[in-house]
Amino acid sequence: MKGASAELAPLRNLRRIMNARNKSLGIAFLALLAGCGGGGGSSTSATPTPPVGGTNPTQPVPTPTTITNPLTGTAAPGSPTKVIHGTAAAGATVTAYAVQANGSSGAALGAAVTADKDGYFTVNTNEAPMGMIRLVATGGTTVRALDNTTQPAGTQQLVAPFVTTSYNNFKVSPLTDIAASAMASRARKGETLANAFSAGARNVLELDSANLSLLSDSTVYLNLLQGAVKSDVQYYDMQSLDAGQLLQGLEALGVMFDLPAKDVTRVLGASAQSDYAATGVDGSGAPIVAGAWTAATFDPAAPTTLKALMDAKVPDSQKVAGSDGTLAAPRLNEYVRKYLVPDFLMESACFTGFARDYTLRYPFYQADSQGLIQAADCAAVAQRLAELRSRISTNNSSKLK
Repeated sequence: MKGASAELAPLRNLRRIMNARNKSLGIAFLALLAGCGGGGGSSTSATPTPPVGGTNPTQPVPTPTTITNPLTGTAAPGSPTKVIHGTAAAGATVTAYAVQANGSSGAALGAAVTADKDGYFTVNTNEAPMGMIRLVATGGTTVRALDNTTQPAGTQQLVAPFVTTSYNNFKVSPLTDIAASAMASRARKGETLANAFSAGARNVLELDSANLSLLSDSTVYLNLLQGAVKSDVQYYDMQSLDAGQLLQGLEALGVMFDLPAKDVTRVLGASAQSDYAATGVDGSGAPIVAGAWTAATFDPAAPTTLKALMDAKVPDSQKVAGSDGTLAAPRLNEYVRKYLVPDFLMESACFTGFARDYTLRYPFYQADSQGLIQAADCAAVAQRLAELRSRISTNNSSKLK
């Protein structure tokens, strides 16, 4: 037996060597798994697990490729852009802002820029705006063609429901300022921005009766911000193809009331807030202060109300009878759209004998048997425009050179 044990000793030594080698290989394999993140181990080079409901902080959030048109609820044409083009008063300082839900301005979207001598500007925003924007043009000058005066433009604004590569090149003007003023008033009272924007655009369209058929066409609201009054949906013979006639009507209002150009815009914007209430109040129901001249200086805070100014300045032939039989000025929008905008086109039709320009735009007008403007109407429009032009020589606002 002793001999047998001696013979088995080498075999037992071989087993001990193999067991030790197997243990070493197992430890090395476990270490390899731990280094690779296997077996529940950890490593400083492993990708962090994002929090529940969050995003991986190392992954950038993609920029949306489309913007929604809030007027239609559909995708707006074009793609987001950081570049906003447009025109404003020559020399004006232009700043772009986001629009808050209550209609007020949010943060500036980029640095302010100065419009060149022709009014052109380009605003480069920090990020592509994804919602409504407000362009505010401060200072600069504007030319009033009716009396050939260069006047301070004041502050004018424009609110756009969106801006894209395809919907850009805005025209900041008295018309967009009136619309933006009415929009902000409605948004402060709780209306949605889309509804408030549409209402402000309709307030502008109401300044010319040729546009009344366009009041429910949202494509016109968008075109208005680019200087046109036209429909993309269908063609109306009487629509204005540009905003020139409306702007000329505002110039005429300034001459009739002897108001500087910037104050015409201010007063009309305040009146639009109340849908041009006959009482001459703004959106809060307060009487609109029109201001007055003291010698050659205009004081916009002078306590002359819009109602008092209109009753004093509107000729009796253009007033309406009140419930007590006395004559008073009509609502401001009715006065502008009945006389100040169409009269210039009627005067031209009377002079040239080509009435079709007028009757296409105002198809409800009845021409005479020869297709001409009625002789009595030609005489009346000649008298109204003679009255308007006669005021230029005595107006303080016409001395602003």
